[in-house]
Amino acid sequence: MLAFVVPILLILFPLVWFIIWWFTGLVPALVLDVILAALSIRIVWPNTVKTVEFLGKYNRILKPGINFIIPFLEWTKNQVLYRRNFPVEVEWVTSDNVTAYIGLNVIYFVQDDNDSSENGSVYKSIYSIDDPRTMMKSTIDEQLRAMIVSFNHKEIFAKREEIGQAIEIRLREKLSTFGYTLDSIQVRDVKLENKVMEAMNKVVETEKFKEAAFNEAEAEKIMQVKKAEAEKESKILLGQGMAGQRTEIARGFKEAVDMIKMADKSLNAEKVLQFLLDSSRIETLGNIGAHDKAKLIYLNEDLEGKSMGSLWKWGKLIAGSDLM
Repeated sequence: MLAFVVPILLILFPLVWFIIWWFTGLVPALVLDVILAALSIRIVWPNTVKTVEFLGKYNRILKPGINFIIPFLEWTKNQVLYRRNFPVEVEWVTSDNVTAYIGLNVIYFVQDDNDSSENGSVYKSIYSIDDPRTMMKSTIDEQLRAMIVSFNHKEIFAKREEIGQAIEIRLREKLSTFGYTLDSIQVRDVKLENKVMEAMNKVVETEKFKEAAFNEAEAEKIMQVKKAEAEKESKILLGQGMAGQRTEIARGFKEAVDMIKMADKSLNAEKVLQFLLDSSRIETLGNIGAHDKAKLIYLNEDLEGKSMGSLWKWGKLIAGSDLM
């Protein structure tokens, strides 16, 4: 109630002075009034509140806007309500004696619950604890070290979410007793010793090289198998083609022999065959002669003698190797 006395006095003081002294002391009264106004007015900005202490005892809370206090009798303390970020880094040893570094971001704030009593959040946040960050750092250190020592260095990377949730539960409960509200905890970084990180990177790199080599070998194997299958099919087709070609050649020779016999029945099989061979030889020589740089090499002089009778031995056609 004393807070409402101040603005009334600031208004009445110049009026009373004017009534008693008229214009003679009006200027000094206005100057004194301005000084009292400057000492008594407190402007509270958005997302901020102020607590008022009357002669050292908590009295009330000032909300955003213009407020008045009694000069020299009342004093104020500020408390911000916006969210604040607090980075924390903890270093400890895992179960397999590897030093781990875990970095966290703690986002917290004071919530105005419109409770001006000593049970309200604003009162607790100002008068229950002097340094909330030190309290948070100690709580996180205690919780994290107890968790890190239960993991090995490989498990700790997969436990980010579990670590964040465990610390959030513990810290939320702790902060609430001091009037603070925990918004969230983010595990921003998990690191190990440099040597261990380098070793792990080499292991991963080796595994990747191994996987790449295996894939490359498998690809090469598949290519070779496909190539062999294609070559097999090609040879099969080639053999079929050659067989068909030889069949057609044989059929052609038979038809040619039959036609020659029909033309002259006095010719026997040997003479007909000799005629066909001579025709084939002449055709081959003609094809060779059609090219300017073609060369003909005789393996045996009897192969190109005037008479082809030597090619017929004991009633059958012999190869050039037999003649040599």
